[in-house]
Amino acid sequence: MSIHFLLLTAAPPLAGVALGYLSGGRLSGFRDLRIRALWLVWLAAGIQFAQHYTAGALRVPLLAAVFAVVLTWLAVNLRHWPAAIRLTGILIVLGASLNGLAIAANGRMPYDATAAAGAGIHAGAETTKNVAADGETRLARLGDTMPLKPLHTLISPGDILIAGGACALVLLTMRRHRRKEENHDPIPEPATPDPGHLHPGHPRDPALHDRRSGNRGQLTATHP
Repeated sequence: MSIHFLLLTAAPPLAGVALGYLSGGRLSGFRDLRIRALWLVWLAAGIQFAQHYTAGALRVPLLAAVFAVVLTWLAVNLRHWPAAIRLTGILIVLGASLNGLAIAANGRMPYDATAAAGAGIHAGAETTKNVAADGETRLARLGDTMPLKPLHTLISPGDILIAGGACALVLLTMRRHRRKEENHDPIPEPATPDPGHLHPGHPRDPALHDRRSGNRGQLTATHP
């Protein structure tokens, strides 16, 4: 399995989990997030995994199908999510769209040969997913143009948006647990009334009895 695949699928969520715990969040925050059609996520992962074994024989760029499935899943869920988490989903959609445009325009994801050499990758090599950019390449700037030298791989602008959005989505969802605790105000217990201090105007109010007694005495005294 390629480093590029791990960077897009495993590293961002794991980073989000780590940041979520460090900021006081919990995975239980996902319980309050409505997630629909989760099977689409597993389908996208299955297509991506199968691509490493079948795309070479079938000559089919299955990466575009992965983006299509992920975009469908996000479209189903975005309207049900809170505004902040919805924004992270929009970042993922935008990143996947940029990558999808580059793939659709060239059949495969183009990469910069100079950047590849800087990352320690054999320049000019072609795979079932990537092709070296040249003068005829369209939307070359949306391809894999940024080297990650320690990992010997290249990433695209769309990859950055996808990874950042996925990490932020996990982080913000985990922090919902913390916000829920902070916003939870315990319901105060009703105060036990003191029998000696009844509500004014109550028939058993001592002050009312005194007033009535005094009035009664005045009426008696003035009666002929």
